[in-house]
Amino acid sequence: MMSSSAVIVLLVGAGLGTYLLRYLPMRWYVTLEVVFQRPAFKRVLSALGPAAIVALLVVSLVGLIQGDHRWSGQSDELRIGLALLAMGGSRYWQKNTIITTFIGVVVYGVILWLQLGV
Repeated sequence: MMSSSAVIVLLVGAGLGTYLLRYLPMRWYVTLEVVFQRPAFKRVLSALGPAAIVALLVVSLVGLIQGDHRWSGQSDELRIGLALLAMGGSRYWQKNTIITTFIGVVVYGVILWLQLGV
C-alpha cells in the first residue's frame, strides 16, 4: 500500500505532466508553425485519435486473453461489443474522434459499473 505522501506526489506529478502536455504545444506552436503545417506532420497528428481508440481497445481485450484474471459475473465481450457499437454510432453521427473516444469509455465504464453492482 502506498503512503499518503506518495499518493500526493503521484497526483501532483500527474497533474503537472497533464498541464505541460497541454501548455507546451500551444506555446511552441507560434515558433514552430512552419513545422506543424508540413503534410507528413499533419498525417502523424491525424493518426493520434485513432491510435488512442486502438490503445483503449487493446487494454480492454487483455481481459479476454488472460482468462485467469476475470472476475465472476463479468462479461468482457458484452462491454467491448457495446462500447465499440456506441463508438461506431458516434463516429458516424459526430465524426469527432474526441467525442467518439469519450463515449466509448463512458459506455464501457457504465456497463462495468452495472455488472459489478456498485
